[in-house]
Amino acid sequence: MPAWFLLFEPEPLPAAENMARDEHLFNLCHERKCGFLRLYSWIQPTFSIGASQPAQRALNLEFIRRSGCAYVRRVTGGKAVLHDREVTYAVASSEDLFFREHDLHQSYMLISRVLLQAIRSLGVAATLSRGSAAELSRSHNPCFSFPTPHEIEVAGKKIVGSAQKRDREALLQHGSIPLAMDYDLYAGGAGFPAEALRGSMTTWGDLTSRDARELKDSLVLSFREFIGCDLVPVEFTAADRERIAALREKYAADAWNLSK
Repeated sequence: MPAWFLLFEPEPLPAAENMARDEHLFNLCHERKCGFLRLYSWIQPTFSIGASQPAQRALNLEFIRRSGCAYVRRVTGGKAVLHDREVTYAVASSEDLFFREHDLHQSYMLISRVLLQAIRSLGVAATLSRGSAAELSRSHNPCFSFPTPHEIEVAGKKIVGSAQKRDREALLQHGSIPLAMDYDLYAGGAGFPAEALRGSMTTWGDLTSRDARELKDSLVLSFREFIGCDLVPVEFTAADRERIAALREKYAADAWNLSK
């Protein structure tokens, strides 16, 4: 049976649905050796926070609600991200190439190199970051306000923000590649100066005229070259959707999103 699968979501989805689908893929990877690449987008501007972040410190919830945005807690780590006009990727896998002699940081680096290849193949001079001061990673600053090691930047500005969850059997890594950014919205929701964000991050639209479809196709090709086999297109089955629905209830509830 094929080991790697591609889920290309044709329509934007709500926050709870997106996070439920990613966690479902992570769960499937515990049931057999396999891998998934999922490409998707968001139906409304959404702030996501890392699994261990205190929501009240990471987000300005009053501003977010007043602005008509959504919020959700990821099952992965990392800091606050505004998901709006972007390409979002998720990789879930229990394949040996991510686990044989690799820990979280090494597997993160492997995926970053795949993303880097995809971006560079479209003529964007991206590089892997060396990271930033340790105190920033311990802060409540938003994700795109500073680079962590092995994240992707262009001319010193972050272009991809990613986060990973991993146990002994499987990993889930997902990330944001902004096509454009409403810096005032991101700043207001994350409680961080808009000018500082403009100085620390960039967007796909700032760097190239290549469109989102070209970026997605390049991501698929880069992952295919990395794993050394085809990614088989699939869709969620009725059984998948039943399991996703149960997870969606979690991500739609403040008991999960605000309780940490």
